[in-house]
Amino acid sequence: MPGLLIVGMVHGAAETEVAEAAAHALGAAPVTLFAPSVASSPITAARHAGDSLVPDALIGEVASHGENVVVAIGGGLLAPITPRYSVRDLAADIGLPVVLAAPAGPDAVALLRLGAEGARAAGLAVAAFVLTGWPPDPSRVLIDERGLLEELAGKVPVAALGDERGWDPSAWIGTTTAPEDGQTIVTADRVGAALDEYGSWDETPTGDPRTTPRPRIMEAMLAIIAAEGPMRATRAYALYNRASGGKKLTTTARVPLASAVHWLGQERKIVLLKRDEIPWQDDDIVRLPDTPAVRVRDLGPRTLEEVPLDEIAELMRRLRAARGISGDQDLKRAVLSSYGLVRMTAKADEYLGLAFGLLAEGSAPAD
Repeated sequence: MPGLLIVGMVHGAAETEVAEAAAHALGAAPVTLFAPSVASSPITAARHAGDSLVPDALIGEVASHGENVVVAIGGGLLAPITPRYSVRDLAADIGLPVVLAAPAGPDAVALLRLGAEGARAAGLAVAAFVLTGWPPDPSRVLIDERGLLEELAGKVPVAALGDERGWDPSAWIGTTTAPEDGQTIVTADRVGAALDEYGSWDETPTGDPRTTPRPRIMEAMLAIIAAEGPMRATRAYALYNRASGGKKLTTTARVPLASAVHWLGQERKIVLLKRDEIPWQDDDIVRLPDTPAVRVRDLGPRTLEEVPLDEIAELMRRLRAARGISGDQDLKRAVLSSYGLVRMTAKADEYLGLAFGLLAEGSAPAD
């Protein structure tokens, strides 16, 4: 949808003022999602205020203002909103072009370049850089730093709040941040292929799923999903079963585990996407409510077939955008390389083919 997301890179970046000025120029509604009352990450500020931030509620608040909206959010791109959900995750879920704001000063160029790298690594479009606190009579150093940022920014516009030169928010919405020879902040070899570290569940003994009371199974399953979600439910069952001493995940063992996951979903302790909602995956997908629906991570202890297909499809999208890879076989090979794998087995080729179909269609691949 049209609009912009203004992200303040540090406390005092005046992202709300940038959003209000940009909204005025665009005839849009300015929305401040939260304004920390203390110099801290959003989650800490909320806790000190006796509150909590709920990702779905923040997304819903933006949606309630319609399509023409300019949103302000502070704390920095990687600042945690919840322990498992960052400002960058929220930016991806909202889907607006990102404007990075930082106070004019000696750290501005570095802060904005780091922010751009973090945004592009997650496949986010950087629409503009804004320097805030720009004085009426800037020093020679400030002028030179702004010039340096403009030189390094390539196609990304650079503006300063309080200076009419370059202040054209309507142009930011259509800005492209595709790599351009010698003029990108992040090189094509590095952008788009960054993988988050996979957080593995620390295995602890569990009870036999056939005889253990459901509340105890639910407790263990919740811990597994908290550590590794979003994940295929079958992997969660297998981890529990192995910790219980089971050698093979039989139907008899699977039924009580699936029942426990079902009740976790009913109690809204997890988000459960049933396989009939995602037939291309042929498995349920589970995660905590404050975990992004898709997280692109390294392979970790998973097999390739244990990686959710939408996670692989998102990795393919980033690789395609960063490196200009388009063919299915080239993308499949690039995914294997990103995961540190070499051999393209028939099973891997088939599974990656499903992910490529998901990427190509933007929905479930055809049967």
